[in-house]
Amino acid sequence: MAYIFDTNIFIRSKIEMPMDLWPTFWTKIAGMINSGNVFSIIQVKGEIDKGGDELTDWMKDNAPAGFYIENEPDVMVKYGEVMNWAQSNTVYKPEAISEFASVADAYLVAAAAAKEYTIVTNETADPQCRRRVKIPDACNALGVRFCGLNTVLRELNITI
Repeated sequence: MAYIFDTNIFIRSKIEMPMDLWPTFWTKIAGMINSGNVFSIIQVKGEIDKGGDELTDWMKDNAPAGFYIENEPDVMVKYGEVMNWAQSNTVYKPEAISEFASVADAYLVAAAAAKEYTIVTNETADPQCRRRVKIPDACNALGVRFCGLNTVLRELNITI
């Protein structure tokens, strides 16, 4: 099984488990990234690079070639499906759909759907939320599996 990490997994981990205090955690994450079981997408790279901090440097040092999935044709076909779903959903405000399309989220769901990978995110479903399209809601609509970081650690038998 392969996984695609959302930006919030890296950023929240950086905040809650600082690299100088949790080196074992970060070594394990690097091992997961280099195992070929964990990926992300080019839009997540862009979001992390905006930070210009130790996480940006850590990702440059630890994310091998091929870690970031590009906007390949199969991903873009699924991106169209994801956006069709979001636009046809009457719950969301237009601003929510616009934001969903412009940040990594819609691409993340599309890449997971195209590659049949599991999304790893800290988000939780909220199908009645009008102001934001949540990754888990899009996953549920498109049949994409999602989970949190602890689930991945358990599934890959990683302890810290």
